[in-house]
Amino acid sequence: MDNVKLRWRWNDIECFNNPSESFLEEIYRVELTCFKDPYPPRLLLYYLRLSQDLFIACRSEGRIVGYAIGIIENFGSTGHIVSICVHSDYRRRGVGRRLMEILEELFRAKGAMETKLEVRVSNEPAINLYRSMGYTIVGIYQGYYSDGEDAYIMSKNLYHQVSTSNPI
Repeated sequence: MDNVKLRWRWNDIECFNNPSESFLEEIYRVELTCFKDPYPPRLLLYYLRLSQDLFIACRSEGRIVGYAIGIIENFGSTGHIVSICVHSDYRRRGVGRRLMEILEELFRAKGAMETKLEVRVSNEPAINLYRSMGYTIVGIYQGYYSDGEDAYIMSKNLYHQVSTSNPI
């Protein structure tokens, strides 16, 4: 699956992996709308080159509206969501959820058994999204961010599905 260009569509949003480097400037502009301490363009380029098939960009009306970066760790058993970012104009429209679903799908295809991510303890909208998708808080990194804020470590088993229906 490495370096294969895949596409996902819903409503007026198109997502694709392995974006060309020409998209990085636009991805960086979205990054600036998401984070107090944004990744510099060189780090985004590093992740694009490191993990092209797990670097997902979404666009609408010809412009980038979000992206997510994943990497595989722990000898293939863990998919790590390194970053997920949705432009402020496109939040609460399902873009973040769709980016998460795409990465989870790709992690499973690569044989990962679980996925993890880090999130600011103050980022309640993101924490609520992750919880609604089955993630649980499994730890905390003290002073993880450059401003000293802690990060929750959240994890999800990619194969354990909890049934909400009554089997009887």
